[in-house]
Amino acid sequence: MTKDGNYDSGIGEEIEGAPPALSGSELSVSRRDETDVVNRYLYNQTRQMELMLLEAEDLLALFEVLLVSLPRHFAFRASELWLFDPDDVLSPLMEGAERYGQSLQLLNDVFPIQELYELEPDIVQIDATNSRMFEVLKSEHGIDGALLMPLMQEGEIIGSLHIGYQDGALSFGEGEDELLAHLTTIVSLCLRRAVTRRQSSQLTLLDSLTHISNARGFSRELSREISRARRSDSPVTILLLEIDDFSELYQSYGERRGQFVIKKIAERLLSNMRLTDCLARLEQGRFTILLPGTGEAVSRDIAQRLRGDIEQFSIDDGRGAVLQVSISTGFVTWEPQQFPAVDLEQLATQMGSVADKALQDAVARGGNCVAQSRLSTLVI
Repeated sequence: MTKDGNYDSGIGEEIEGAPPALSGSELSVSRRDETDVVNRYLYNQTRQMELMLLEAEDLLALFEVLLVSLPRHFAFRASELWLFDPDDVLSPLMEGAERYGQSLQLLNDVFPIQELYELEPDIVQIDATNSRMFEVLKSEHGIDGALLMPLMQEGEIIGSLHIGYQDGALSFGEGEDELLAHLTTIVSLCLRRAVTRRQSSQLTLLDSLTHISNARGFSRELSREISRARRSDSPVTILLLEIDDFSELYQSYGERRGQFVIKKIAERLLSNMRLTDCLARLEQGRFTILLPGTGEAVSRDIAQRLRGDIEQFSIDDGRGAVLQVSISTGFVTWEPQQFPAVDLEQLATQMGSVADKALQDAVARGGNCVAQSRLSTLVI
C-alpha cells in the first residue's frame, strides 16, 4: 500500500521533453508574433468569393461562379475546371453546361490531373516556361502564368481548378498561400454539395417514362433561358408539340403501346435537337422544346423539320406491328428588343399561353402542321 507522503512527491516535476509552460503575457506575445500578414485586397476578395460559392444554388450556378465570376472578381484572365468522372456520374447532370466549352472538362482518367501535381497534391503556381502550361488553359491567349488548385474529397483528387493570369497579377507568400488553400477547400465542398443537390433534383425534374425533363424541370429551364436572353439581348422560342389523335391511339392500342409510342417519339425528337435545346414532356402525348438564341424564321424551319421527320418515322413495337403518327406544333418567339420585359415570371406564363393558342390553331387545321402566335402586347 502506498504511503500518504508519496502522493506529493511528483508535484512540480516536468514531463521530459515537454516545452516549458508560458505565462499569459508570453502566450499573448507568441500568438501576436505568429500572426500571418496577408494581402488585405486578396483577403477581402477571397472572403467575398467564398460567400458567392456558398450562395450558388445548384451545379450550373457554381460553374458560373467558378468560370465566369471568379476571374472577373480577382482580375484574372480566365479560369478552367477539370472534373474527374470515371463512372460518368456527372455527365447526365451537365445539361446546360455546354456553354462553357473547353473551360469545363470531364475526364474519365485521373492521370492528366495527377500529372499536374506532386505525389501530395497542393496549390502550384507556374509560369510560361513550365511544361504544364501546354496542358492547361489551351483555349486562352495572353496568359503568362497559371495557378493550379487541386480539388480533393476524402483524400482523393476529384478535379483541378486552373486560374490564368498575366505577369504581376498574382504574388503571394505563405499567408496568401494558406488563404487560397482554404478557398480551394471551399470549392471542393461546394462542388460535392452541388452534385448531391443536382442528383436529388434530377429525380423531381425528370419525366419517369421518357427520362427527359418534366413540366417542373422545363419551367426552371425556361426561367433561366429568359433571364439569359434578356442579358444577351437574344431571342428565345417555345415549341409546343402534341401527338395527333393521341387519345384514340390509347383507346385502340392500350396503355402499354401508347407509352411505347411516347418513348419513341421522345427519343426521335431528342436525336434531332441541338445540345443547347431543351426537350420536356408536359403530359400524355404533349411535349415542349425550348430553343435558346433562335428567332422566328429559324424556329419555323426547325418545327417543320421535326414535323416532317415524325411523319416519316415508322415505330416498330417489336411484335410485328408498325405504328405511324404525326404531330401538331405551335410556337412563339420572344424578342427582348421588341418586347422589353421586367416581370420575367409573367413573361414565361404569357409565352406558354401564346404557344398553347398556336398549338390549338394547328390542331384545328386538322393536325400535322405548324402554327405560330405572336406576343401582341408589351410585357411590363
